[in-house]
Amino acid sequence: MSFQHPSKKLTARDYQFITAVIIIFLLISVALLYANLSFPKGGGDFYAHWFGVRGFFFEQIDPYSAWIPMRVQEVVYDIPLQTGDEVYILDTPFHILLLYFPFALLTDVQLVRAIFTLVLQLALFVLVYLSLYLTNWEAPRWFSILFFYFCVLNFYTFQAFLQANPVLLLGLIYAGMLLALFYEHDELLGALLAISLYYWEVGLLFMAFIAWYAYRQSRTRVFAGFFMLSFILLTVSIFLYPNWFFPYLQAGINNLRANFGFTIFSALQNLFPSFGRLLAWIIVITLIIAIAYEWTALQNLDPRRLYWVSCLALAVSPLLGFRTEMEHLSILIIPLALIFSIVYDRWKIGTLLTILLLLILLFAPWVLYFFSPFSNLTQDILFLFFPLFTVIGLYWIRWWALRPPRIWADLSKT
Repeated sequence: MSFQHPSKKLTARDYQFITAVIIIFLLISVALLYANLSFPKGGGDFYAHWFGVRGFFFEQIDPYSAWIPMRVQEVVYDIPLQTGDEVYILDTPFHILLLYFPFALLTDVQLVRAIFTLVLQLALFVLVYLSLYLTNWEAPRWFSILFFYFCVLNFYTFQAFLQANPVLLLGLIYAGMLLALFYEHDELLGALLAISLYYWEVGLLFMAFIAWYAYRQSRTRVFAGFFMLSFILLTVSIFLYPNWFFPYLQAGINNLRANFGFTIFSALQNLFPSFGRLLAWIIVITLIIAIAYEWTALQNLDPRRLYWVSCLALAVSPLLGFRTEMEHLSILIIPLALIFSIVYDRWKIGTLLTILLLLILLFAPWVLYFFSPFSNLTQDILFLFFPLFTVIGLYWIRWWALRPPRIWADLSKT
């Protein structure tokens, strides 16, 4: 008797399924694009890059000149710039800015913002899936759906959509870097590292940790992938604009002087004028010591600790004194998935506790934003709430996250 391997050819039913998936995807994309066109004024984070690329290629204007923020302000604000408004100074390295070129081919201001926001929304869908996948947790279907809705509807993600901030794309890249690290796709990891070298306040600590770990493990192909892609991008950028580095550096300095955004120092000093700055220094120093300890305690073959420390690096970054913005906090989707997976698995009331924490994280910022009696302090509270919650959550689940179950009793909720 001879056995035949199953046919690898697609059946008619397979083609029907693929066609249905494509049609549904297109319908959802069109619906999202239509909704994005009705967004209120905003999108300045994207417009700074879009005007920068268009100005350079089609109007021969220095992307780091004052002309770019002036154009962005005209689109974003209906009235002259007020005290406290974001200036939108472009401070992205030119070789990374070139990646925005496809959007520069579009001329309609509203349409290009809607399309880029659609890209962010699709990136968020994949980011949610990868965040759950990285936990190595077979999440119940109801939780996957609930977590997806939380990630879409929470206050911080909405701010990222409103500003068309690329932080969600960076989040997807960071999740891809973790997957490439775990599956030893080192050249891919290096390439992803090369295209994520901006918005330092979001991922500098995370990227430094990944690079340090790759060096410690002698994974030289990571650096080969990084330098190969960086060399290509830098070569093209120098060919197009040989002297871009110093204008870029000056733009970065000007952006720091603009003093827009949040830091733990300003937030705590506004909340506690008498001792807020001292409290901020205590928190910053404590977090630096904690992250240094976790880095040095990382063993060579300890993927659990590696993943947990990576999440911690993302979570503590907003609390280290770097000036950042509210929408940047949406990157914390990655560590939240780990927190919820451990909470659900390790406690008898894990299901109830997971739902309760999700609802608090979803509704508390919105309630605070719309109904807070401390109107002048609301932004500072909102800024501190999410990263502090995430850091506390990571240390709450640290014991279980770093230690696999050893006995049968550990495998069940305790």
